[in-house]
Amino acid sequence: MLAVSDYEKVTIIYGWSDKLPSLTHFPSLKWLQTLSAGVNYLPLEELAKRDILVTTTSGIHGHQMTESVLGMLFSYTRNIRESILKQEKHEWGIVNTGTDLVDKRVLIFGTGSIAQQLAKTLQVFGCDVFGINRSGRQVDHFTQTFNYQEGKSKLNTMDIVINLLPGTKETYHYFNDDLFSNMKDGVVFINMGRGTSVSTSDLISHIKIEKIGFVALDVFEEEPLPKDSELWNLQNVLITPHISGATDKYNDRAFTILTDNLIKFMNHEELKNVVDLNLGY
Repeated sequence: MLAVSDYEKVTIIYGWSDKLPSLTHFPSLKWLQTLSAGVNYLPLEELAKRDILVTTTSGIHGHQMTESVLGMLFSYTRNIRESILKQEKHEWGIVNTGTDLVDKRVLIFGTGSIAQQLAKTLQVFGCDVFGINRSGRQVDHFTQTFNYQEGKSKLNTMDIVINLLPGTKETYHYFNDDLFSNMKDGVVFINMGRGTSVSTSDLISHIKIEKIGFVALDVFEEEPLPKDSELWNLQNVLITPHISGATDKYNDRAFTILTDNLIKFMNHEELKNVVDLNLGY
C-alpha cells in the first residue's frame, strides 16, 4: 500500500477500490484501467472533469457469461432446477414436460462483445436471435437488430428476453412496468446487465401475475440481495450472486488487456476499450 505522500506520483491505476482516497489525492493521474467491463461504480463526473482516460476489460466476459446464460436457460427448459429441489426432498417425478431451445425467439438488449458471443452460441441451438442497440445498426450473429423504440414493438413476439445493458442514467429502470407489460405472456427474462436497469418492484409484480414465466437474475438493484427480498421466495426465480462474469482465467485475460494498453499508452497510441465518460460506457 502506498503512503499518502506517494499518491501524487501515480499516473496509472490498475483496478479500483472504494478504500482508495478521493481523486484529489492523485494530481498526476492520467489513465485508469479497470478490472471490469462496467464503470458505474467509478466517480465518472470527476474523472471527466480531470479528462482522465478510463479503459475497461470489455471483451473478456463473453465465454463465461454465455455459459451462465445457457445454464440458467437449461435449468428451466430441461427442469434441472426443479429436479435439484426434488432431489433434496428425495422426491421422484417432474410435472412439467419441459421444452427445448430450437426455434425460440431471443431478444438481447445490448449487442457488444458479450452479446455477440451469446448470440453466436444460441444460434447453434437453433434459436432465432435478435438484438437491440442505440442506433439499430446490424451486428454479426444476430438475425436482425433494432433500435430501442423498434425493439419495444417486437417484445410480444419474443420467447426469451436477455438484458445486457450497462448501468447509466439512460438505462435506469429501463425495464419497468411498461416494458414488462409489452412482453409475451410466459416470457423468460434474464438479467446479466446491471441491477439498476430493472425496476425490482415492477419485476416482482409481473412475476406474481405470471406474465413472466421464469426469471434468472445475476445482478440486483441492491447487492447483496437483502434477506427479506420477495425475490428469494418466488418459485419461478433463479438467483445467482453476481457470478456470471467470474472465471479462474479472469486475471490472466485482464492482465493481457493491461499490458497491451500499457504499450499503446507509452507509444501515445489509441487504447483499447476507452470509456465515453459522458455516456458511462
